[in-house]
Order: sequence, then structure tokens, then C-alpha cells
Amino acid sequence: MITILKNTGKRAFCLLLALAVAVLAPLTPTARAASEDRFVIGLVSESGATINPYHCTQRDLININELIFESVLTLDDNLQPVGELALSWTQSGKTFVFKLRDNVRFHDGSYLSAQDVYASFEYIRALGESSPYYTRCQYISSIEVTDTSTLTVTGKYESYLTLYAMTFPVAQRDSVSWNLPCGTGPYWYMNYDADWLQVDANPYWWKVAPTIDHIYGYRYNETGDALKALSVGEIDALATRSQTAALGRLLSDRTSVDYTTLTYEMLIPNIKKSMFENVNTRRALMYAIDVTTLASNIYMGMVTESEVPVLPGSWLYEPQSAVYFESQERALQLLYAAGWGDYNNDGILDRVVDGVLLQFEFTLLTYVDDTAATRTHAADLLCDQLRPLGINVTVKTDTKANVQKALKNGNFDMVLCAVNTSILPDLTFLCNSSGRMNYSGYSDAGLNNLLTNIYETSDEAQFKYLFSQLQLKIADGLPFLGLFFRKGTLMTTANVTGFSPVLETDALHGIEYLEFE
Repeated sequence: MITILKNTGKRAFCLLLALAVAVLAPLTPTARAASEDRFVIGLVSESGATINPYHCTQRDLININELIFESVLTLDDNLQPVGELALSWTQSGKTFVFKLRDNVRFHDGSYLSAQDVYASFEYIRALGESSPYYTRCQYISSIEVTDTSTLTVTGKYESYLTLYAMTFPVAQRDSVSWNLPCGTGPYWYMNYDADWLQVDANPYWWKVAPTIDHIYGYRYNETGDALKALSVGEIDALATRSQTAALGRLLSDRTSVDYTTLTYEMLIPNIKKSMFENVNTRRALMYAIDVTTLASNIYMGMVTESEVPVLPGSWLYEPQSAVYFESQERALQLLYAAGWGDYNNDGILDRVVDGVLLQFEFTLLTYVDDTAATRTHAADLLCDQLRPLGINVTVKTDTKANVQKALKNGNFDMVLCAVNTSILPDLTFLCNSSGRMNYSGYSDAGLNNLLTNIYETSDEAQFKYLFSQLQLKIADGLPFLGLFFRKGTLMTTANVTGFSPVLETDALHGIEYLEFE
């Protein structure tokens, strides 16, 4: 029996109407099959986690919400802002005027208005840092309703970044705080409880009608449980970044599509320590590391190599930032240029610092945040790659909390870790001299100026140019040693085509137009 979570007023109308246009068939693990009528997704999330988009932090539930809600602007396949609910916009200084589309309706039947965007924005601001969209909205100073279909947005900066900030989900203004708010997307909520959910095709959608009528989601506590469910046919598809998935996607009974996450793996050297202060030393390490072998042997190919924290293939990525390649010879040349040499013939490089012979040996600190202990294995391989150069590395694995504490206190030699980047192309937090995650202690006036100029340009071409220069500056100065972005994969055992995920936050992209073969 299906239990529908009830709200009052317009929500009740929405559900009654849905019952008139959809057939709600009970779903059980033993009585279901993928078809144009129904498709089943595996969801790994906490039991009872909120699905309201302004509170939701569970990765798989966020993917479902991408089917329910739309935003004023969205990102295209190149991760550039384009209109979604906005038909057009103009800009003058910090002021942006957005014209909304006509005849867009919410799931309760009401028409989209500028007031709905305003209410969604204000609700996010009221929630503060507890909302996953709060940081994004900090790039917006205010939103005013000019008329029913027009918004006047004042950016915090006179910057192209303001457009990225307008990608927060828009809900019908009376429903923003409901458990299941009303959106304008291709699907609407029908059921959500501790173990499963159902969303149905939205007959009001302003685009071409979805090809699948009902999408169901089964909840699992662990990724392993969801992978088993995929193998036995309990679910049709699963989006995951698990290392185990890298093997599962090779099975003959399934199709997989990879997508990039915003998790960026890097090595952070403590530049305040004399062994890493010379940029030629850091460059030598980049040439010494065989990133491709690291990616294939340890990360099972579930990565996208990048020496800068900008997604390759996106419109802002600068290909010329990929300047390093594995070369032991080039690494040794740079080490010698930085003053390193085996002066006591013990097989370990040395350098004289303030009259004292400093050996090139350090501790590589890392942590485990998945069952595969991937980073520990990666750190071990890095040690093996550096040893032939005369660099002695000791690996230490600690808790994530302790590693974070060591980074903040500057009590480390080098750390292998990951940072979560944002869809907003703002690297101030990582690269500015006073950035909150500039743990290496790197400081460069030219880099700081580039970051400032990015805040002050609204011209698209100039924004792209500045971001290109920023990446070249990072590759040259190496405030950190960039490795790659982690990837996830969407696997399905159903005979379908049409999935086209680009980012982890929209891993079900294209499901509304799946085609059965």
C-alpha cells in the first residue's frame, strides 16, 4: 500500500490531480521490471533523511531533486550558465535583470512568478549555513520582484560569478518549507518514506513530456547492498563513486556512464618547511609522480586527471595548464637546480640549509574515508615512485579529523587529501594568500590579483581569459600538487540509452528521455 505524505492546501490539490493522471501501482522487489511505465533507482542514504531540497545533503537524494526542481539558470554540458526558468537577462554593473518564461507551472498547477524565486532565495538565506545552497547565494546581495515575470538581482560583486549563484532550486512560494515542496521539473513527488520513494511524470512540464511515467527509489544503508540489489535485479540502476563499482561496471550484463565529481585529489606540501620552499623542488615532484599509473592501479580509472582544480572539458578549463609529465630525468634536473644532491653518498638527497645538511625525507600524511583505503595505497605507491630519486618518504595514516587538525595547525610535511570544490568557479578559498584552505602557506601577489580581478569582471570573454591565466599561474607556482578529480559511474542492467550525466550532483541527467531498446 502506498502512503502519501500529506500537506494542506495546494499540495493536497497537487496529489489529487496526480492520482487522476497517473496509475499508482504498488512496487515490490519481486514484482517489477524496467519499462516505459516504471524505472527503479538504488539510493544510498540515511534512513529518514530530509528530501526538501533546501535542507537535503544526501548525494543520491539530491540527484532525485534535480528531477523535481528547476532553477533560474542552469549549467550546460560545458558547465557554463544558461537560461532554464529564465528566458533572458541583462546586466549593468552589479545589477542583473532576469525575465522569466511564461506558462511554466508548478506541480500544484499554479504558474511560476518572480515571487516564487524571491521566496526560495529568502528561505535559503534564513536557513543559513545549514542549507547546501547558502554559500552559493552569498554571491547575491538581494533579489527584488519587479513584476510577475521580472527579477532584479543585485550581485555582491560585479562579476560573471553572479550567474552561477542563480542556480539554486526554485519551489512554489507557499511550499518551500514542506517535506515535499512543489517544483516545475519533469517529475513530482508522490511518496517518500524511510525505505523508498516515488516520483511521477509531471503533465504540466513546459518541455517535451518524459518517456518514463514512474521512477522509484529504493533506499540502502551501504553501497555494497545497493550493488547486490543491482546484480539480482531488485533495481535497474545505481549511481555511485564506490571503488567496487569500477569492477562492477565491466560486467557484461550492465551499461555504465561515468561522470565527474567535484572532489579534487591533491598533495599539499608545507611550503613553510625548507625542503618544499623552492618551487623547483615542487616541480620536480610533479615530474617524478606517474599520475596515470596512480589513477589506473589505485583509483581503478575512476578519476579525471587535472593539475589544476578546474574540470577538464568545462568551458573554463585551460588545457595548457597540463604541463607536467612523468620524467625521472627532468625531476632530477630540477632537484639539482634546487640545490639537492647526495653529498654523503647514502642514497638520500641532501641540501645544505643554514650550514646544516638537510636530508630529503618527509612524512606523507593521509586518511581513510572509504572501505578500500584508497589513499593509503596511493601514498604507498607515491613512496615507491619517489624512492629511486633519493627521496625517503614515510606514510602515516590517521583519522580525517586529525589530518584536518594538522593542516590547520601547520603540523605536517605533506598531506595527500581531497577538497570539495564548487560549481562556482571561485578558487579564492584555495589559492588566495589568506584563503581558508590555503594550507600550504603559499603566497603570490600575482595570483591574488587575478582572483580579485575575477570578482570584478562581468564580461564573459574576460572572465574566461582571467581564469585561464589563473590556471597557468597555479601550474607554474604549484601552491599544491594537483592530481585528479574523482569520478562516479551510473550503472544500469536495463536495456536503455539516454543517460547523459556530467556532474555528480545531476547523476540522473537524461533519465526523463530514456529510450528502451
